[in-house]
Amino acid sequence: MGALPIPSLEASPASLALLGLFLVTSWYISTSFFAWYRLGHIPGPFLGSFSYLWIIRIARSARQEKLYRTINDDYNSRLVRVGPNELITDDPEVLRRANAVRGDYGKDGWYISARFNPYQDTMITVLDKTLHDKMKAKTAAGYAGREIDLLEPSVDEQITSLITLLKTSYADTNVLVDMAELSVFLTMDVITSASFGKPFGHLNANADVFGFIEDVRKNWPVIALMLDAPVLRSVMFSKWFLSFSGPRPTDKRGLGQMMGIAEKHVGERFKTGSEQQRDMLGSWIKNGMSREECEAEGLFALVAGSDTTASVIRITLLHLISNARVYSKFKDVIRQAVKTGVSTPISYAVCTKIPYLRALIYEGIRIRAPATGLYPKTVPPQGDTIHGLYVPGGTAICMNAPAMLKSRAMFGADADLFRPERFLEADDATRASLEREVEMAFGYGRYMCAGKPVAFMELYKTFFELMRNFDFELANPMKPWDSYSYVFVEENMWVKVTSANAE
Repeated sequence: MGALPIPSLEASPASLALLGLFLVTSWYISTSFFAWYRLGHIPGPFLGSFSYLWIIRIARSARQEKLYRTINDDYNSRLVRVGPNELITDDPEVLRRANAVRGDYGKDGWYISARFNPYQDTMITVLDKTLHDKMKAKTAAGYAGREIDLLEPSVDEQITSLITLLKTSYADTNVLVDMAELSVFLTMDVITSASFGKPFGHLNANADVFGFIEDVRKNWPVIALMLDAPVLRSVMFSKWFLSFSGPRPTDKRGLGQMMGIAEKHVGERFKTGSEQQRDMLGSWIKNGMSREECEAEGLFALVAGSDTTASVIRITLLHLISNARVYSKFKDVIRQAVKTGVSTPISYAVCTKIPYLRALIYEGIRIRAPATGLYPKTVPPQGDTIHGLYVPGGTAICMNAPAMLKSRAMFGADADLFRPERFLEADDATRASLEREVEMAFGYGRYMCAGKPVAFMELYKTFFELMRNFDFELANPMKPWDSYSYVFVEENMWVKVTSANAE
């Protein structure tokens, strides 16, 4: 009797491929089910409950601000699920708790995407709370201007350069100016002057002198995807990817070129015997930051400190010159201030005491947040209960700034309207509360934007001096600009400028 045949244990390529597909599919289904189940009791778009496809679609849409603005109302909940591990809220009290100085919430991996120098953490990108607090202690005085003798004079210098450029090249001519571009030239020169002691000279050249502004603008769609999609973020910031495709200080354009410029400026300060200036960089060095930390922090300040403030300048200017009532009122306020003998440029101390100017700035920030970022914080391991809903540890709580700043409950039935008077009509306590809500756009507590004092100084002084010296009219009121809501990218904001007499 012959032996029984032994079946072959060799697998064909096709069967191996099918087995692999089965295992991957099984893994995806099981992990998706688990992701859906742990937060399944919280409302939100179904696609976002088990995948990042919904949040990626929003990031790619260039309409983040518009789409997020109504999502909490759409689901009738202060807490809405937008991703497998992401919940978004428009409740400022929840956000204050998540950002509290002595709170136990942490930063989500979302912040890693703000590593504009991908090889070195900054205050905003470091995730560990203890390390963040140590880094903030080193950087805070510089960002706040407490150890910078020439902060306001440097802001004045750049605003004067802006006024001079408008007078010599655009005012009372048929030449239109792109205020979308000019706003970034101003903010970039202000932040480089404050950070490194001298501006990069965009206003003097009336050009994007390093091509960096254009490169950042082109890359915002990619950055928006990396911010909101953890899988993409883990790939783009992995060591193997950076070793092949990461920026280098020797690059001739873009992020790498700016890394090289930051290295050059910082390197000069770290030379033996170098005299330290009382600017941001000097403050950082004084407070113990390393050369590598200064290079990375300086580069981050250039991007974050210029684009966000320029965004507020653009949206406020657009609403100002589109609203005859507000425009006329603000012009009257400026004339009255000039009659009292205010300096040229006006001092920041005087600016803050002009109620209508203050209301204009706060309304400009309110009508559209400086950036559409989610700024997620992670729930502590023990979990939390938010609006009666249990949220497990590790969940990311995201800020819905567009909805929060357009809250009818807080800002009135006309919250969608640009109306600075809402701050003037309120009593002192209510006005302070309204301003506090608007300032949430800069974060809060432990994670508040360190550059907020510089931004406010820049905004106050810029709008007073622009409207003191000029009148503005949109070249195309039907299409005032091309606007994309990744962070906020605007182009082609063409404006006609004429000289004004504020006497």
